[in-house]
Amino acid sequence: MIERVLFAGGGTGGHIFMAVALARDLKKQNPDVEILFVGARGGIGKGIVPALGFRFQTINIGGFKGVGLFRAAATVLQIPGSLLSSWKMIKDFCPSIIVGLGGYVSGPVMLAGKTLGLPSLLIEPNVQPGFTNRVLARWVDGAAVAFEETVQPFGKKARLTGIPVRQEFHQVSSKIATSGPLRLLIFGGSQGSSPINQLVCEALPFLPSGEITVVHQTGLSDYLSVKERYKQAGFEAEVIDFIQDMPAYFGRADLILSRAGASTVAEIAAAGRPSVLIPLPHAADDHQRRNAQALVEKEAALSLEQTETTGQELASLLVELAQDRPRLHQMAQASRRFAHHDSGRRIIEFMEELVPKE
Repeated sequence: MIERVLFAGGGTGGHIFMAVALARDLKKQNPDVEILFVGARGGIGKGIVPALGFRFQTINIGGFKGVGLFRAAATVLQIPGSLLSSWKMIKDFCPSIIVGLGGYVSGPVMLAGKTLGLPSLLIEPNVQPGFTNRVLARWVDGAAVAFEETVQPFGKKARLTGIPVRQEFHQVSSKIATSGPLRLLIFGGSQGSSPINQLVCEALPFLPSGEITVVHQTGLSDYLSVKERYKQAGFEAEVIDFIQDMPAYFGRADLILSRAGASTVAEIAAAGRPSVLIPLPHAADDHQRRNAQALVEKEAALSLEQTETTGQELASLLVELAQDRPRLHQMAQASRRFAHHDSGRRIIEFMEELVPKE
């Protein structure tokens, strides 16, 4: 029986919310299970996890890829201390299993757990496994993956489970309005995306407001400037810096325009929404482009290159989709078929198989 679970890593908000959804599924199954999240000192987890009701501790470790020679060298010097901190933390908490969420924190924590003989499971939400998960693949006992294409890198250790998202996304109706203005939801992640915001603002002069209505989550830094751009264009829209109840907004949207992070893609699929995805060009290992392509191949989404798309081209595509509701309906159905509705249960069952029976 799983009595204590340590979640390690999760460098993005999406990874953290994914793990929180899984932690809540564990709590539903066994209210007495103890959960501990371990993240990077100064990372975003410190501001998210405790507010959601879970314990959170930190270790000091940086990154290697795309950080420059000096910071990479500093990370090397941090490794012995991070391993020692992880070892002490694990000894104090005594987890039944360690679950790695990707990101550099999961490296020392899972390796320390290996030296203590504890079972371990990686969760890989992207098509292309991240650097840390690729390094850890030979050391862990199992890997829960979200895409069929990701099974091969982990071999027999892999199991296709999907990744957990909040149940509210699965409860969204995949019905697309057959008439009236196209209801478009735009967001670039919880922090917003300045390039997406800029591209949409460039598209406004070419968008007929009578055919398309917009809800646009901008992020805090761009909120005032984007709101002013809509005003200048004479285009009425609901401009919001941050959306608290995202499933409700998914339910009121006929089309989503967003980045292609793993959690975003999983939420779009769970809600059965057609989407236009603009992958982050410089995402680690180009994982967002691979995520988007997985939906494009299933005819559930369209993908645009940020650096090659003009505002006029984006507007033309949106108008084309607004006038082709049968196509949007087909995309919605394909999107929902891509979803894994019981991913939390599948991952928990996988965890239980890895934990030694008493």
